Amino acid sequence: ALSQSAPPTPPAPSAQVSGHVTCADTGQPARFASVQLVAEHPNQDPLFDPASMGKNPDFQKVIAQAMSAVMKGSNLSTLTGLDGSFSLEKVPAATYYVVAQLPGYLSPLTQLSMMERTKADEATLKVVKETAEKIVIAANQPAHVELRIERGASLSGVVRYDDGSPAPGVTPILMKLQDDGTWKQIAAGGAMPNYSDDRGHYRFSGIAAGKFTVKAALPTTQATVGLGGGAGSVALHMNMGDALEVYSGGAMREKDVKPVEVGPGADVDGVDIIFPLDNLHALSGIVVARADGHAVNGGMIMLMDP
Repeated sequence: ALSQSAPPTPPAPSAQVSGHVTCADTGQPARFASVQLVAEHPNQDPLFDPASMGKNPDFQKVIAQAMSAVMKGSNLSTLTGLDGSFSLEKVPAATYYVVAQLPGYLSPLTQLSMMERTKADEATLKVVKETAEKIVIAANQPAHVELRIERGASLSGVVRYDDGSPAPGVTPILMKLQDDGTWKQIAAGGAMPNYSDDRGHYRFSGIAAGKFTVKAALPTTQATVGLGGGAGSVALHMNMGDALEVYSGGAMREKDVKPVEVGPGADVDGVDIIFPLDNLHALSGIVVARADGHAVNGGMIMLMDP
């Protein structure tokens, strides 16, 4: 008798997507801009589920697969070339929104926090759908899209101590005032943190018009890289007890912040953050177990704003 093999699985319907990204202010190509196709109904499955990591017997394999996926990327994102063109092969047939990102230019994603980018829930998608170009990909039907990106506004300043010395290595956080009066942290700088330089200068670019503040904490967490390749040459120093937070304009609490208005395409400078050295106080005490009053040997103390 002859054995019959199963028929091969037909490939999923897909198509090529190409296009070109231009900078609206210069008319020149947007070179090495990232282009991403955001699905109308994105896959909510993460690369791996942190909650189940301890239950997986092959922990290293799961991590390796996740890192491989990150390094490989997907056929839904790419970079433009020197002429601003891009091409994506084998894009699954579906409806997408095309998002281009280039430092200094507006993108729907610059209005989101890193947490919102990760979740990609309905509220996040609403922001993308309101501003991004929509395309429908049909099987074996090449699609082309032309994008023009607008230069955004910028907000900059200096992080320093009140004796005038700069505070380098500080991570300023940009916050935008929402319509309901609350403050929302946005990831205007993208995936990489924005650090103050050796003179204390910082700058956020590519932001939309609105009312903002910037907050920062003392740089109490520092990684030290020494000489040699051994484990002792790299150290992480943390002192969370001194992580004092200060807002631009000298406010120490969110309720006291005076918003900074930024107009469309405006360059606003002088939004400084100043860490006070005087008039600070120390608070100390002892934590004991309620049951028998013995001093506990470990714990975390947090000061809550009333």
